[in-house]
Amino acid sequence: MHTIARNTAWSIAFVVLTGCTHSLYHAELDTRNSEEFPRKTVLYWSKTDKLIGDPKTGPILLMTACSTRRVHFDETEHGVVFRGTPGQDRIPGQPGTVAEGTICGNVQSDRKIHDLQAGPLSLTVHCEAMTDEFSIQTGLFSPSYIQAREEPYRFDVQEERSWSVLGRTPDAPEPPACP
Repeated sequence: MHTIARNTAWSIAFVVLTGCTHSLYHAELDTRNSEEFPRKTVLYWSKTDKLIGDPKTGPILLMTACSTRRVHFDETEHGVVFRGTPGQDRIPGQPGTVAEGTICGNVQSDRKIHDLQAGPLSLTVHCEAMTDEFSIQTGLFSPSYIQAREEPYRFDVQEERSWSVLGRTPDAPEPPACP
């Protein structure tokens, strides 16, 4: 009888120590890319709250239809930002490429990814992908992402919550289909 009680106690302890609540946050928005083509954009991130231990979050990923690039918004001392990549991004109307560490976008809704919830989320994009002659000619798959603009994009974020033992995470959304 003691063996059954001990095994039950160990089983309960195992579930408590390894159990997690997973939240997948996602939103879609119809936008234009930096080449002026209408494109669907998907924004998502995940959050894992462990029963015991520190929660894990992010990064926030932005995928635009027909793009070969995923834009990462990471938590920094400046808030949740997207840093441009020299040789790949530029500020519209300016010659050349961005400098290392240039902030090309930010989430205006909060300063920490873990604090973000379902509901409205505002983010800005100040840069655009540098394209070459080949990507402009094909017009389909290019490195471009959503168009840079002054006013923020507004996403209506939904949450899908699940619980698991041993840390199985929910599947990330698929990139939007290219029309």
